Amino acid sequence: MKTVTHIQFAVRCGLAALAPVLVVLATGCSTSTRPRIIPPISKVEIQPETDTLQVGQLGTFTATAFDTNLVAVQVSFLWTSSDPLVASVNTIGQVQAHAEGSALIVAEVGGQSDTALVAVYPDTGWIVQTSNALEDLHGVCFRPDARTGWAVGDAGLILSTTDAGATWSRRIASTFGLHAVWFWSDVEGCVVGNSGTVLRSVLTPQGALDWVRADTVNASQNLYDVTFARGDSLVGFAVGANGVILRSINAGRRWEKQFIPGGQNLRGVSFAGDLDGWAVGDNGVIAGTHDRGLTWFVVQPAITTQGLKSVWRPNLLRAAAVGALGVAPITVAGPDSIAWSLGNAGASFGLEGVAFGDSVAFAVGDIGGAGAILRSDDFGASWAPQTARSQYPLNDVYFVDLVHGWAVGNNGTIRHTARGGRQ
Repeated sequence: MKTVTHIQFAVRCGLAALAPVLVVLATGCSTSTRPRIIPPISKVEIQPETDTLQVGQLGTFTATAFDTNLVAVQVSFLWTSSDPLVASVNTIGQVQAHAEGSALIVAEVGGQSDTALVAVYPDTGWIVQTSNALEDLHGVCFRPDARTGWAVGDAGLILSTTDAGATWSRRIASTFGLHAVWFWSDVEGCVVGNSGTVLRSVLTPQGALDWVRADTVNASQNLYDVTFARGDSLVGFAVGANGVILRSINAGRRWEKQFIPGGQNLRGVSFAGDLDGWAVGDNGVIAGTHDRGLTWFVVQPAITTQGLKSVWRPNLLRAAAVGALGVAPITVAGPDSIAWSLGNAGASFGLEGVAFGDSVAFAVGDIGGAGAILRSDDFGASWAPQTARSQYPLNDVYFVDLVHGWAVGNNGTIRHTARGGRQ
């Protein structure tokens, strides 16, 4: 009988480790461990190619590897996620949805890989988001990524989010109440409010977003809405009390003041492209411009005496406004120009905000003191109520596409949908 010393055993193990073998994972020098051989892989396929999950749900992806003869082979994959905070994946392709957003799920083996997309939604319908605010919120705006957004309200409050509204950060930026916010890039935006307040965003040396007063405003009127021309982010407009219209041609640094005839309070403004815009306000006033706000005309005769609170112009031909007692006028193509036609979403609704998500319109307000949300699939010609899940009135709404939208209202209320408000 031969005795194997510890030194001899170590030498044999060392020599064995130097031998060129095709193994995936070897542990120790035991004859009971069988090397796992991976054949040459020509491609990997994941099924399904895309999937949608609600937050908290589980989903399963399967991957298949093919050898050079395109025969499926049994192998183990390395699974990874491009954003584990949105959706994580385990070693067998099971995906856990954590937060709203999208992530790429990757399966890799033998130098080959495939990718699938998982989209995570928070819930159906309109869901409650926690703002940690008790102030009334009057304006909301989001970037196209559907994750970065802002809401503004009483006492100079600005809320911001980078996770689609799952969490919001507070900032008191003014001593005056704020009514509207508009961002035309990820870091460039304006906020307007009472007593001629106009704030613009700036980046600190540390790369954080801060707020400073515009260089020149020369207006003391309360300002109720702000927008920037979609084709030219340098040109912006703010509207407010006594028919005031402010115009900026340098990204909100300096503003020029003018007034519409009649001096009615203006509550909303919206532009399609660089030249054409509408503004609406008290007593049903509708004002328009075709020259980038250099001059404004008032639509005569007025189509309603009810106050109009908001307007949205998704393109040159279409526009919708909303206001008291459910009035919801829309534009129609006339023989020579665009005309306004009076519509109504229901006299029991007091409507405060309107926005388009592509071709679908949404309006918010109150019904009997509780929040109300309505949807229109025909550019505002007819409206259908949705479940708002809000005991407080809603004041503004914003959509980045057909399905992702936010509504804000009194007592810090924020509601969000990732399904176009549908259950």
